[in-house]
Amino acid sequence: MRTKAFPAHVKAAGEQDGLAAGQFEAIVSVFGNVDHGGDVVLPGAFSRSLAEWKAAGDPIPVIWSHQIGDPDSHIGVVLDAEELLAGDDRLPEKLRGNGGLWVRGQLDLDEPRAAKVHRLLKGRRVTQFSFSYDIRDGALGERDGEKVYELRDLDVFEVGPTLLGMNAATDLVGAKAGRCTTCGNTIDSTKQAMPAPADADDEPPAIEPKAKSAEPTLSPASVLLSLQVDALAYGLD
Repeated sequence: MRTKAFPAHVKAAGEQDGLAAGQFEAIVSVFGNVDHGGDVVLPGAFSRSLAEWKAAGDPIPVIWSHQIGDPDSHIGVVLDAEELLAGDDRLPEKLRGNGGLWVRGQLDLDEPRAAKVHRLLKGRRVTQFSFSYDIRDGALGERDGEKVYELRDLDVFEVGPTLLGMNAATDLVGAKAGRCTTCGNTIDSTKQAMPAPADADDEPPAIEPKAKSAEPTLSPASVLLSLQVDALAYGLD
């Protein structure tokens, strides 16, 4: 299992945005730009996985900073998800030339950690979203004379807010304030926006993208290490 995170531009949203209490909208992956790991997500990469989630009738989990082993970090669910292609009016203006994966999620504001994460998002103290995935189909490619790894078909496991990221071109479209009592770029600017992360599950800056496996696996030891690093780096009271 791999992870990717993206710095987000946080925009406070009110009643006029049509969001219920505790809901958010975010672009959690951007098509066509190169992240610090040398990866490029292509349009269509999520379509099969989204269809499988929909057919199963299960919501994609919203998890704080990939802490999959901590029930308190399961802070909400994805209500809707859709690939928005370049030119779609629903995209933030700065991403309209790229397109990306749009999600609308619901945070469990009756839960202390979810409520705190919501406050962090509203206050721009957390400004990134991420998702975890496995690769079904990927291959080497080239952008502006540089080798990249094209992600063409992905299994998505969860999305959620996080602190450190690989890319610099996502966008938190809206985050609605309130209490919920019923719910449980360009390549150059991307590379310069943020240093490479030190997360255990994140790939180091790719010297040779071909080293990526088409069928990555996650060992028990790597899961434990990931959770330990997350607990130290991102723990919430």
